Amino acid sequence: MKALNITFVLVIAHFVFLIPQAVSCQTERVDIIEYTPPKGWARTPKDGVVIYTDSNQSTNALCVLSVYSSSPTAGSPQKDFANEWNELIVKPFKADTNPKTEIQTEDGWTSVSSAAEIESDGNKLVVIMTVVSGYGRAASVLAILNNQAYLPQIDAFMTSIKMDKTRVLAGTNPALPPASTPAPKGNSDFLDFDPFPDKPYIQPQKPLIGRLRKTITTNDLAGTWEIGGAAVQEYVTSSSQSTTSVSFFGKKYFIRADGTYDSKFQGRASNTTIRESDSGTVVLSGGFITMKSRQNPAMRYQFVAYMSQPNGAAVLSLIYIGDSTPLDGAALRANCGHANGYVSCLNGEEWVRIP
Repeated sequence: MKALNITFVLVIAHFVFLIPQAVSCQTERVDIIEYTPPKGWARTPKDGVVIYTDSNQSTNALCVLSVYSSSPTAGSPQKDFANEWNELIVKPFKADTNPKTEIQTEDGWTSVSSAAEIESDGNKLVVIMTVVSGYGRAASVLAILNNQAYLPQIDAFMTSIKMDKTRVLAGTNPALPPASTPAPKGNSDFLDFDPFPDKPYIQPQKPLIGRLRKTITTNDLAGTWEIGGAAVQEYVTSSSQSTTSVSFFGKKYFIRADGTYDSKFQGRASNTTIRESDSGTVVLSGGFITMKSRQNPAMRYQFVAYMSQPNGAAVLSLIYIGDSTPLDGAALRANCGHANGYVSCLNGEEWVRIP
């Protein structure tokens, strides 16, 4: 896979980055992508992406190279590219929504690449994006630079990329790991397959809108989580008079990294409103999440999925089981799916963390 040959004129801009650590020229891996990073560039790992940066203070030259974990394909390489381009380029930089692309195919993988000039805080930059699709997955590589001197290094990086289809094919019959099981060393923190694939004779699901973590820790739960619901019922009496009853509830968990939390609940049924505040601790153990409250009985949930996004948003999918026997892998796959782009289960709960 080769990078685009692009000629452009740049306006040199000044940037300041915090450099966490330097990297050597050894081969690295992000999910299903294996590659050789640019020598001497700073490396910053984040949720679902590894970022490499290089800058030159004497010329004010800068390049940021991002390698993203894979996600389920949207159905075609063109759709995968359009989705990633819209999310990573169009929304933050107001770039052209339909750029000219270059397509290459090899060994079941198809790469779609494009480049465009963008502007950020009055500074003109160039972005180069490649999205590689195949075997039901799609992964992205993004470069943002302000000096064409970086093109040879970007080209060398793209040429070093190898896509590992064996990691995708190995995940055809997955069983979800418990929340407390540590991820194997050397693997990505995210699943590289869809644990809830489409079922025969059932309408296809929407692609997942985020990446599923293999495991979670109490630190991953830190933040403000929301859960709620509502119902509207209409009754018709014998005198043909219509009566509408509305009920709703909303609950927020304010979870800290040390495992303690505060919560606020508000609900209304007919003409009765209930408000309640509480506090307690969160316990992760053996694939279960237990909310130990100071005022109410402990709530025991089975962990199903944790879907995170680069902006800090997340969806935590749980099933309340109390003292009941948890669902096994086959039962989870039968009762859970992502029809709306996030994992939900029959009789389950979806907690949402807003960034």
